[in-house]
Amino acid sequence: MTDFALNTAPFSVLVTSRSPALRAALTELYPLSLLSKVDANTIYDFSLDVRRRWAGWGRPFHVSSGQQHFRMTDKAQLVPVFEWGLNWCIASYQHQYLAIHAAVLEHGGKALILPAPPGSGKSTLCAVLMQQGWRLLSDEMCLIDLSSGLIWPYVRPVSLKNQSIALIKQWYPDARVRQITRGTTKGTVGYLLPSDLSWQAYQQPAQPAWVVFPQYQPEQTELMLTPLPKADAFMHLAYNSFNYNVLADEGFTALSALVQRCATYRLEYADINQVIRELNALC
Repeated sequence: MTDFALNTAPFSVLVTSRSPALRAALTELYPLSLLSKVDANTIYDFSLDVRRRWAGWGRPFHVSSGQQHFRMTDKAQLVPVFEWGLNWCIASYQHQYLAIHAAVLEHGGKALILPAPPGSGKSTLCAVLMQQGWRLLSDEMCLIDLSSGLIWPYVRPVSLKNQSIALIKQWYPDARVRQITRGTTKGTVGYLLPSDLSWQAYQQPAQPAWVVFPQYQPEQTELMLTPLPKADAFMHLAYNSFNYNVLADEGFTALSALVQRCATYRLEYADINQVIRELNALC
């Protein structure tokens, strides 16, 4: 058994694994200070089991949390399935924060929230802004404190898919993309390491200031950044939240406060350089 803990504030996860290869791979993605031996006196937020059930069968590794099964996988895809499994744990089981499926970055102490469905270019845009000096809070989870309204970081590698990997490498030759895995259910997946600034401030919250719903439109010639009515922004954010319904009144109150304190926009773009200029001017 190869057990270890991953302490990615504000959450810690106990990983039970029969694959030394998983921990070795994660050392390429996370600072060694966040990977530790299991402490019997520590209460972990989540447990994630990555166990080989049947030797010789296709996809022999089972990924689960407690009695809840997440997915089966083979050894070659352990890293992306582990990352998705960790997202699943947080989306399913944590309710001390209002959680929205969105990238979050900070500039000048204020946070930019980028909620968007798959295929919208969210992760690529998130990666570009981080390479341009913005601090990454998260590529996947906007975690809103129910009391203060602050956004808490959940810093992890940025998940890039398919052509986004090549684009980031083309635009930023020094970008540190690791653990590229081909043939997953999402195609080719690779992980861009967070910047040093992002790791140094990985426990520092930020004030929400802007909510921008991005949509990549390859046929579009001119960038369009248009104000979005707050009622529409509220509904889109509620739809993109993992636990808005679970939190009930608390969720409504937190989301209402977020929308009231933020400027809200819809962004349609094709040229990444136009986006950088526009968002830097906006923020």
